[in-house]
Amino acid sequence: MEILVIIYLFLFLGVGIFLLYKILKWVVTKKVRVLGALSILLIAIISIAIYQLFIVKMEFIQSEIYSDLYLVKKPTENKNALNKSIKNFVNQKLAETKNIDTNYSLRFYEYTKNWNLLVFGDYGTAYFIENEEDLGGFSVEDLNMYQKEKLAILQIYSYKKDSTQHYGILEYYEKGYPVKTDTLTLQKK
Repeated sequence: MEILVIIYLFLFLGVGIFLLYKILKWVVTKKVRVLGALSILLIAIISIAIYQLFIVKMEFIQSEIYSDLYLVKKPTENKNALNKSIKNFVNQKLAETKNIDTNYSLRFYEYTKNWNLLVFGDYGTAYFIENEEDLGGFSVEDLNMYQKEKLAILQIYSYKKDSTQHYGILEYYEKGYPVKTDTLTLQKK
């Protein structure tokens, strides 16, 4: 069955390349068509750039399966700004949570979704919004496969002298490696 899918994909790709060739050949026969095509291409590039820069905002998406897992969609390229946004989000969550103990944690990963046509390829971190980790079968989806997408982890600890008082360690990651740590003092409720 998979072979038929792959054959159909190659046929579809071949027909697409052939049609693209015919359209390009038709466009380049007249100067007016070339100018029109370039104008449309330029307008599309400018529109996409404006949309990405000014309209699309970073958002935190909570997993429906794992309550401590958040995927950051459209994270900013500035790591300091990203870390500050994560810290603000964590502080907001901690303020909303009534019972904070040493079992409380939060994990942050970059939202990724694989759009390629691989039948047995990785799906991306978006898989974990609606699905549990799948460790068997033809394709394996384990959150540990996405270490380069890990952004931050919050873990709560008790003070040694006062076990009723807690503090949080927020560890930031870049390309799978810890790069910075923040300590958050928690208010007693």
